[in-house]
Amino acid sequence: MATVCGFVERIKYRNEDNGYTVLSLVNEGEEYTLVGNFHYISEGEMVEAVGAMTEHPVYGEQMTVETYEIKTPEDTAAMERYLGSGAIKGVGAALAARIVKRFKADTFRIMEEEPERLSEVKGVSEKMAMAISQQVEQKKEMRQAMMFLQEYGISMNLAAKIYQEYGPRLYGIIKENPYQMADDIPGVGFKMA
Repeated sequence: MATVCGFVERIKYRNEDNGYTVLSLVNEGEEYTLVGNFHYISEGEMVEAVGAMTEHPVYGEQMTVETYEIKTPEDTAAMERYLGSGAIKGVGAALAARIVKRFKADTFRIMEEEPERLSEVKGVSEKMAMAISQQVEQKKEMRQAMMFLQEYGISMNLAAKIYQEYGPRLYGIIKENPYQMADDIPGVGFKMA
């Protein structure tokens, strides 16, 4: 078993039905090709993956991922890269650099706990600060929901529909009355619910 940690540079292929993904992961100048089922992952995220290194006859060396964990960027360069990757709508590379330069290692804490302080950065209004904070929170909640639904064998597309319909309420609905999904969401039948 091998372990690699780095940033998702590019998603080369994704099957939306089952989550099978081929992506390139970069760590300190080295690029790795990872293949496997990734519940919900986007470019710019930091990932630690464990799997077996294999040699594909056409595509060369790649890691077949058995488990992975999405990490919160810890150093300022990682934070800037994540924010500037397009993961947060309205935040490009230049704005990401200004935000991280202002808040340094506290960047994500500020975004989650004191989002109004983002307006201290040139080019960020109070309204935009709240929108950025909301997106960070939604991404976190959606990733958790996708992983939760995948445990029940629900496809990526269907999991996205369920999350879009219910949002964070989905946990309560699944525990109290899972059959409600059959009424509310196209593609979910009585048997699946």
